Amino acid sequence: MYKPGNVSTAPAVVAPHQPRLDWQMWFAALAHHSSSPWFTSFVYRLLQGKKDVIRLVQVDESQYPFSAQPPVYIRAQLYKYWFTGSAEGSEGPAPWWRRQRVQEFFPAVSLGDPTLESLLNQHGLKDKTSLKRSADAFLPRLLQSLRRLSRPFSGPAVLWSLYLVAATVCLLRALGRRPGGARPPPATKAPGGGSPRTGGAARRTGRCGGRRPRRRRRKARAGPGGRPMATPMAGPGGRLMATPMASAAPRRRSSAWSRRLRPRLPPTD
Repeated sequence: MYKPGNVSTAPAVVAPHQPRLDWQMWFAALAHHSSSPWFTSFVYRLLQGKKDVIRLVQVDESQYPFSAQPPVYIRAQLYKYWFTGSAEGSEGPAPWWRRQRVQEFFPAVSLGDPTLESLLNQHGLKDKTSLKRSADAFLPRLLQSLRRLSRPFSGPAVLWSLYLVAATVCLLRALGRRPGGARPPPATKAPGGGSPRTGGAARRTGRCGGRRPRRRRRKARAGPGGRPMATPMAGPGGRLMATPMASAAPRRRSSAWSRRLRPRLPPTD
């Protein structure tokens, strides 16, 4: 058990394990023992020397004081425990606990005691037949094997071992999923309309999507009055020749647009 008993014994570290018997005793101490019928059965099994019940009290059977022969009488006392302060000193080893007796929780009984017999009959625990399970079932045999393997170890040690194994497995799986090298960046569409991988090459070679781009027409330089000017060209002998840019003349607008854009003149006399 992990509940305090000897005042000189340090409290045990049980987290994250939650002992079943210690947890039930905490609730049983809040009321009369008749409110907890399981405690009467617990005392009865200790008087009979049931090994499964003894392991709830002491995992190491060699340290159980009644391992050779079951006890003749059993009683339960209710105490209140407090931690000792640093200012409280005593001869010998410093006690961890300070306790005060409250009352007797369960009277002294033995096998065949009328008080014990009446309590067992009252709660229907006298000669109660246990459930029969098939000896060849897989699950009971598996649980018994696991119980025998974990018997030399305490509950917190078993739980911490399972947590460490689970954390190691998760860490190895996370390391195995990491990629060996960096992935190439995703291809983006080229602004010139080319394919994602050949967009830059298309701009350099002048091809976009397999088609040749249209050549831009050179705009004629405008002269005075908005008229197009002649473009000089080299003639025979290196002389410059003036060639008018007829194609650079602006397009005429439609009649509707010309009417709208034509300024209205004031009437004349």
